[in-house]
Amino acid sequence: MGKNVHFDQAGSQNGGSGRSAILVVASQAVIEEFRAGSQGDLVLGLHLLAMEPHAFLPAHLLQNITMAVIEVHPEDQRSMARLTRVCEAFPTLPVVAAISDASVALARALVREGIRDVVSLPLDLDEILQISLDTLARQQVRIPQTGALAPVLAVTRSISGCGATSIATHLAADLAGHEAGGKGTVIVDLDLQFGHVGHYLGTTARGNLNDLLAAGNRLDEELLGSVLGAAGGGLWVIAAPEAIMPLEAVDTDQLLRVIHLLRQRFDHVVLDMPANWTNWTLSAAAGAEVIVLVVELSIASLREARRRLDLFASVGIAPQSIAIVVNRAEKRLFRTIDVSDAARTLGHAVLGTIALDAPQVEAAQAEGRLVGQVQRKSRFAADVRTLAETLRTGLRVGEN
Repeated sequence: MGKNVHFDQAGSQNGGSGRSAILVVASQAVIEEFRAGSQGDLVLGLHLLAMEPHAFLPAHLLQNITMAVIEVHPEDQRSMARLTRVCEAFPTLPVVAAISDASVALARALVREGIRDVVSLPLDLDEILQISLDTLARQQVRIPQTGALAPVLAVTRSISGCGATSIATHLAADLAGHEAGGKGTVIVDLDLQFGHVGHYLGTTARGNLNDLLAAGNRLDEELLGSVLGAAGGGLWVIAAPEAIMPLEAVDTDQLLRVIHLLRQRFDHVVLDMPANWTNWTLSAAAGAEVIVLVVELSIASLREARRRLDLFASVGIAPQSIAIVVNRAEKRLFRTIDVSDAARTLGHAVLGTIALDAPQVEAAQAEGRLVGQVQRKSRFAADVRTLAETLRTGLRVGEN
């Protein structure tokens, strides 16, 4: 690896002030294996402390470090209790659990308890360094505590399968590419049972929306950063849970706290809404600056769109905050329903239309890419850009 590095004993500091080191706390056997496997290529400021997984960890060792990597035996209550004490005593310190054969369920449970990440035993220097770099990057993008909140754009569908998620992902990417704030755009997959935003954008992350919803009072910018997936170009993703999650399990107040944190951190927030309407989905939509309602030129789609408009009106959502978008619009000489018919049926103007381009859209999504990245002259991509430009003009920044 060729790094200019050395081992330090735990408790020694590299001089200077402030956090400056990574502390690795593990059993003697794990430490010795780590030393041998690294072949002397250890990073300056990496401190090793040989200690049994259940032994008391003095607080002063954690006061001037950047990150702590702590060996944990999940089956040992004393080991888990030590980890909990560290997280509670140092809530802003990134703590990484080192575990043998950690399952996905265990890793998620630990993240919900305040752990930043999980690494496998035996320890790997490159993995520790990568997590350390990720931690530093997240800390450099801190959530501002005051100031204006980012606008929210909620994309919803008239019927399932009308292409709302495809439009939502491309709108989010366009917003990310036209921001002056430099904080990026995040798209949140609220379709807890059938969400595909992460797959469509080719992102992976160790966590998902459920980790934030289950965090309770532990929800903060650190946990938020741990579940974000990077899609490139300033676009970030919070994916839907991998397992089907009951819609009634969502706490409305917790979801609104999540959205509020996102509005503090990013320039724009895009919500990909589920097909079903509940108290929490209505609450999320009601807080959006713009609701994009995606319809098709079919009787079934327009009937359901009309019902959704009535629902929005019943909870006080203003008509001017709703944008009707016709997806898969075909320019044919003879057709039963056209865009003007849709506007009359809905009693609401149509903001824009998106061309029917199913093969290119499906091919791009299968690769985890945007349509414009696969086919530069796509009609779908061009229409979404036009729609996004109109929406950018109308979006307004909310106030605290």
